[in-house]
This record gives sequence, C-alpha cells and structure tokens, in this order.
Amino acid sequence: MILVTGCTGFVGSALVRRLVNEGYKVRGLARRTQGFKDRETPAIQIVSGDIQDPASLQSALQGVNTVIHLVGILVEKGGNTFTGVHAQGVRNLVTAAQKAGVQRFVHMSALGTRPHAKSQYHQSKWQGEEAVRQSGLSYTIFRPSVIFGPRDEFVNQLAKMIRYSPIAPILGDGKARMQPIWVEDVVRCFAESLKNPLTHGQLYELGGPHQLTFREVIAAIVNAMGRKRWMVSLPFPFLQLEAALLEKLPNPPLTRDQLIMAREDNICDNRLMRQTFGFEPRSFQDGLRDYYLDQ
Repeated sequence: MILVTGCTGFVGSALVRRLVNEGYKVRGLARRTQGFKDRETPAIQIVSGDIQDPASLQSALQGVNTVIHLVGILVEKGGNTFTGVHAQGVRNLVTAAQKAGVQRFVHMSALGTRPHAKSQYHQSKWQGEEAVRQSGLSYTIFRPSVIFGPRDEFVNQLAKMIRYSPIAPILGDGKARMQPIWVEDVVRCFAESLKNPLTHGQLYELGGPHQLTFREVIAAIVNAMGRKRWMVSLPFPFLQLEAALLEKLPNPPLTRDQLIMAREDNICDNRLMRQTFGFEPRSFQDGLRDYYLDQ
C-alpha cells in the first residue's frame, strides 16, 4: 500500500493515475476530498488528513509501507505557512511514518533548495529535506524545476494574461533561466524509484532537456497560442511594490518571496536523472502541443 499526500493536486493526480495503471494499491491523503472524483483519476481509497495535524495521520498510515509526499504551497495563506507546511508538516509525517512502520519515503522538494537560501520557500523546503534525511527511513528526494502540463498553474496563468492583454509581461530583464520538466516525466521518476534500490538514500534534480530564459518561455507560449504580443520588461523595484500590495489579497498572484526566486536561475544537470531512469525528458515546446492555449 502506497500513501500519496497531495493526491488531488496537479502532480498528485498524474502520479496516482500512473501508479494505479502499474498495479499498485494506492491510498490518497488530502485536506479536501470533495471534487476528487470529478478529476480524470482512477478511483482510489482516499482519506481526509492534514500534515499539520499529526492526529489525522495515524489512521491514514495503517497498513502503508511506502509514503510519497507531494504537499507544497507557493503562497502563504492563513495558517498555511512555508514553515508549517514544508518543515513542520514533513516532520509530522516522518514521525507518523516511523511509528507506523513505513519502510520507504519518497519526497518532493524543489530545485534551488539549499541551506541559507534567500527565499523563505527554499529555506523551508531545505528544512523538510533535512527531516527526511535524518529520519532513518529509506528515502529518495526529488528536486524538480518548474513542472508543466495541461493542468499546471504556471503556463496556464501566463497564457491567461497573454490572451487578454496586448502585452506579454517579462519579470525584470527576463534572463533568469529555468528548466521546465513535463509532469509525466516527473511522475515517471517517482514511480521508477519504487522499483530501483539504487535510488535509496539519493537526491535527484529533475529538469527538462533545455534551459530557457523567462523571455524564451514567454515567447514559446505566445507562439503556441498563435498570437503576437509586445514583450514589456517590468523592473523588479516596481514589481516589489506591486507584490507588497497584492500580498494583501486572499490569493495573491504575485508575492515578494516569488520575486526572490524569479531572479535566480532554476536549472540543473539532468544527466543523473537520465542515466538512472533511462529516458530523455520531453521539451517544453513539444509539451505545449498538449495545451489548448488558443481557447
């Protein structure tokens, strides 16, 4: 039995679909289970729980021998803080897994995670990784770059802005690089790690075949939509002021912590990923063909 946290999310639903298709018994953990059946995901046992509530994890872990932990947030809202979700939440889950006799723990972190990172997001992700490394469980940690796919919040959010505006906004000079990776390539690595003992105790950085600047990403989306847009660079000082105001909204589209990360390259050497899991990742431009960006 595999417990997948965050099973109703973008990556979680894709992973559940793959695991079920490969014959695994899967149980999903989600804070909100309503609406899960509406997604194109095989029926699985799903339980309500919150990694910030240790008591809710005990029953979810009964009979489980593998945990795949996907829960993460990009924006702090209410009681969901980076520290609470990415650090303490992981500690809670690790402790509950130890008590339940779980043998395997597969953890999704994020590319750019490191000690003394400038962003609170990456700082909290590092603390979560440390909890996994020190757990005594047989673990594998994955650090993906930006994950893209038809249900993502990255490409679709950018496409929405492009669709309704004559300009395509560029953050700063647009030279910061990222290495977008297809969601199905990410879940392939997770699924394959369950079969490969060489992945135990390892950390893998996941990235697509190309390192693209933010300007190149925007250009690829504009091209896929068949549109013509003026690319306008927005200076970071202006964006900082805008983000400070937007953070007062219940669901801010931009935060100052995100701007910190936007100024950094988010790239990796993906040779270890390709060698271990034996495939060539799909390109960003090719993946855009599966979107319906012109609608």
